[in-house]
Parts: sequence; structure tokens; C-alpha cells
Amino acid sequence: MQPRQFSLEEANQLLDELRLELDDLKRMQKEAREKYEEMRDMREVGYRPDGNLIMLSDYQETKRQFDHIVAEANRILSGINQRGCRVTDVDTGLVDFPSQVDGTPVYLCWQKDEPEVGYYHGLEEGFAGRRPLPQRSNPS
Repeated sequence: MQPRQFSLEEANQLLDELRLELDDLKRMQKEAREKYEEMRDMREVGYRPDGNLIMLSDYQETKRQFDHIVAEANRILSGINQRGCRVTDVDTGLVDFPSQVDGTPVYLCWQKDEPEVGYYHGLEEGFAGRRPLPQRSNPS
């Protein structure tokens, strides 16, 4: 099955929704890291910062919260992937859209702080190969 090919207009129509989802993902990533560190500290130290012994139920509750955050983040990522986009970096809010420029397969490349899609890169280049879209070209 061929991946969906985005026109520039189709990609730009998704940006408002993607901004919200990327904000949620970044928040969840931070929360998951905090919960993971909390679980690690519980395993290594066995005591809370206030000196009280950590109970198994404390660890299990933190693990449950961690698992819930990860499951929700995976649900959001899956929804983005099902639309044909791919999130390449949650921290920077980087999203690629399969497309073509002048008949060549590329990824339209967008970061969350950009008002619209204005860049692309080759399929194997990644962000390092990112360049502005040609003005005369209409990605399809």
C-alpha cells in the first residue's frame, strides 16, 4: 500500500490540529519522564525524600500513572500516523508529510512554531537536508 501523498494545501490544513496534539505529546513526554525517574528512584533508594519508606503500592500507583501517560501518547501518535503524517521529533514539534516536488518523492517538513509548511527534504536526508519549497512548485 502506497503512503498517502499530501499536497501543500492538505498538509497546511492539518497544522492547527497537529499543534494541539504536539503540545499534548510534549506535556505527556515530560510527565512520563518524571514518572519514570520517580519509579527509578523508588527502586534504587526505597525511601521518599521525606525519609518515609516507599511501599510497593506507591510504586505500583506510579507505574500505573506512567503506563496511562504512555498509552495516551501512543494513541495520539497512532492517530497522527493514520492520517499519513509522521512525527519525527516531539521536543521540536517536527512533522513530515509524504509528498512530491517536481515529480520527486520528498517529505514536506514542518515545525510547530512555523505558521505553515514551507520546507521539504529528501526521503533519506532528514532535517539536515531541509530546504525551502520552490516558489513555482506545487507539491502534490
